[in-house]
Amino acid sequence: MKLIFCDMDGSLLNRRSKISPRTLEALIKLEEKGIGVILSSGRHINSLKKYGDMLHFEKYPMSGYSCNNGQAYHDHLGENVFEHERLNYDDYLKVRRYAKAHHYGFIVYINNKRVMFRYNESLLVRLLHLHIPIHGDAIFDKFVFYGRPSFDVKGLDYTCSLVDPYWLEIGPKGVDKGTMLERIARFHHIDLKDTIAFGNGENDLPMLIKAGTGVAMGNALEHVKEYSNAVCDDCDHDGIGKYLEDLLL
Repeated sequence: MKLIFCDMDGSLLNRRSKISPRTLEALIKLEEKGIGVILSSGRHINSLKKYGDMLHFEKYPMSGYSCNNGQAYHDHLGENVFEHERLNYDDYLKVRRYAKAHHYGFIVYINNKRVMFRYNESLLVRLLHLHIPIHGDAIFDKFVFYGRPSFDVKGLDYTCSLVDPYWLEIGPKGVDKGTMLERIARFHHIDLKDTIAFGNGENDLPMLIKAGTGVAMGNALEHVKEYSNAVCDDCDHDGIGKYLEDLLL
């Protein structure tokens, strides 16, 4: 194994948003052996960097960050190496209209800042939450629909993934964690069979399928488990750490 791709929330991070000491120790030991650790998340690089610091990424050039559900790759020092297509202002207008028509809660992320549109709540609540202006040259991290147990996305020509019940993330069509996994492996001249990925949500599925070994967390959505090669313990019980200890240490 040469590259380890870890989803963050609900996978590498437990429900208190911490990396457990056991899992942290296992990953650092593998980095010392020359194996790269890629933090693969829907988050912006600014939200991931502190976890890379905990894993001492600055010492390990094979490690890095796959950000915004596969839209951008940053190296071990946090420098942007390459990007896929990003969401733009026209995308924002289309998806915002769709959210409003379906009465979905709508969130946009711009440079790790969140703007909420409460189309699923009362007029009074909506009036109480004024929004910062969004300009035509804005480049977006991702869009989110929230607040419903299910979402109708048949009319959206984007990559749409249920991360958790009541939370759906939206990105450019054809861009996902799987396409970025392939691109990072190619960049490091590593065969896909020498990659392993861990995840729990729909947005992790392309990565779990593309990796040589795709491992669903014990707390993953059931259909995510069905498409994975293996299932490890959940995020609150050192799932990633235990699996890697048994496999590689």
